[in-house]
Amino acid sequence: MRVLISVDMEGIAGVSGHDDVSPGTAQYERFRRLMTAEANLAAAGAWAGGADSVVVNDSHDGMRNILYEELDERAELISGYNKPLGMVEGAAGADCAVFIGYHAMAGTAQAALDHTISTVQTHNWYLNGVRVGEAQLNAALCGHYGVPVVAVSGDDKLGRQVRESLPGTRVIVVKEALQREAVRSMGRAEVARLIRQGVEDGVRAREQIAPIRTSAGATIQVEFSRAGFADLAAILPEARRVDDRTLEVEGSDVVEAWRRADLMLRLAGSGH
Repeated sequence: MRVLISVDMEGIAGVSGHDDVSPGTAQYERFRRLMTAEANLAAAGAWAGGADSVVVNDSHDGMRNILYEELDERAELISGYNKPLGMVEGAAGADCAVFIGYHAMAGTAQAALDHTISTVQTHNWYLNGVRVGEAQLNAALCGHYGVPVVAVSGDDKLGRQVRESLPGTRVIVVKEALQREAVRSMGRAEVARLIRQGVEDGVRAREQIAPIRTSAGATIQVEFSRAGFADLAAILPEARRVDDRTLEVEGSDVVEAWRRADLMLRLAGSGH
């Protein structure tokens, strides 16, 4: 039984500000170690839940954050950018997925470092007309391959959104978000217990947690932060303008729609 663990950074316990998660800053090296440690806790829970194989996908920023030499030596690591499925590369062939260190969607009040996909270029993302964050969008990508998301960790605001959108998924709250850059993290021993136990419980219950399935044809709308970003993204022939800052793409399935939306984002960034 193969478990995919997608690890982001903003939802890691202790993380409270942009300096904590930005390569090249004074705090980053500390928190990439804590990110690696939480990946190891999730892996331990997966093994305890019956996993035969654990694949960890580095899913933050340039996706080269996890310290391979400090990762559970039994786990495989996927790292690097330009992965076809982005944060859930490795979903094809997995039996279930776990999201560690995730954060609430853009615009969530009093949520730690809230954003969706990009902190600069975009505001809201919609999948088939429903506003989504990274947890929901990545769950739909996993669902395309019949893979349920069995556990998600992060702050309390993310936890609320996961409970509302991913039925049956184990919610692991490791910190309370007080403001966008202020958190109250649980003690490290409690964080360790919650992640190990939550992942183990989720993996054991994987057959009772339904994958998030989308309709045969999928539509993704991206609301850009500036009209100029939308202007650049509109170069994509498949993009349709909804309003000054919002573009829409369709796909025969959610994976194709995601790849077109991701391409729009790359085009938007070409003007920097």
